[in-house]
Amino acid sequence: MKCLSSMVRLLVLALSLSAGHALANITYTFSGATFSDGGTLIGNFTTNDPRTSLLDYNITTSAGAGGIGLNYTTANSESTPTSLPFILVLDAPNVVSAANILQVTFTNLTAAGSPITLGTFSSFEQHAQGNARRDITAGSVVAGVAGVPEPETYAMLLAGLGLLGFIARRRINKVA
Repeated sequence: MKCLSSMVRLLVLALSLSAGHALANITYTFSGATFSDGGTLIGNFTTNDPRTSLLDYNITTSAGAGGIGLNYTTANSESTPTSLPFILVLDAPNVVSAANILQVTFTNLTAAGSPITLGTFSSFEQHAQGNARRDITAGSVVAGVAGVPEPETYAMLLAGLGLLGFIARRRINKVA
């Protein structure tokens, strides 16, 4: 019985050591972002776990007093030189040249759930019409992580359930 107990402990230890850290994409949501002309910026974007690559985005700017509002998505615009985790730069939808751009700077994108301050006056939207530029004067983004378990986590779960089933079966056979 002691041999079985020792083997079970070793198995549990080995499985717990082999379980890796779950990597997950991080989705950031804009909160309270406003432009100098009264327009707003809403939406979200997704980065990889180390926050070095932009994976997806859906960001909308309202017209404000400037009269122009745009929707930036992965389907209708391109990501231009983005230096995550500090700067996000997107070109305007369906525009051949990068004359219309959105640049948002951050103090530092983190995976924590606390708000990340936007860099005011270094975050802006530039429009080709009359070289109109409007600065972001306030706002933040908040990170939300949807964790995806690694395969080792499932293996450890199944091994634990199998072990519990084995122990329960032994107890039933012992009683009978």
